[in-house]
Amino acid sequence: MMTMRKPDSREAGQSTIEFALTLILLMSFTMFFLRLSLMFGFGNYVHYATFMAARAYLAAGADGTQEKRAEQVILAMLKKSVNTPGVDKFPMIAKGHGGGNVPGLAFDHERYEPGNPALSWMRGVRYTFRSRLFLIPFGGAGSVGNLNEIELTSESWLGREPSYSECQGEMSKMRADWDNGC
Repeated sequence: MMTMRKPDSREAGQSTIEFALTLILLMSFTMFFLRLSLMFGFGNYVHYATFMAARAYLAAGADGTQEKRAEQVILAMLKKSVNTPGVDKFPMIAKGHGGGNVPGLAFDHERYEPGNPALSWMRGVRYTFRSRLFLIPFGGAGSVGNLNEIELTSESWLGREPSYSECQGEMSKMRADWDNGC
């Protein structure tokens, strides 16, 4: 007959401790990958929003409100409401970073020069956002910044057509006959 050995008092609870440590490690990996997938899924949504805003920015109008129309698209898709441009729709996933009136939103590339035709493709919409990688505080703020945050940027460069008034101004500078050829 086989008898079971009675655990020593020093070994009591060892399996419980091992289970707890393994569970913490497993949950940390699971939460990290869940957070990472949420962040990249949101990044895909932001890329669609910047594409739609770039389309609105591309379309020329007589009133010259291309930036305003693109901003309205970003506000409708990424912000809580049009009246509160500083409040993100999904702050638990990511928050807009930088930009002007609408956090995260910027127009045109930094190197864009209006008079340089070689750089004309650098007209479009950019949205920058930050997201936390871990749900627990990790890394802190150091000299290189917060190690727990990642900053991503979505850009759509579809160009921009000149508005009617911009075209008319350029044609008058060239002293060309106005033929509405813009």
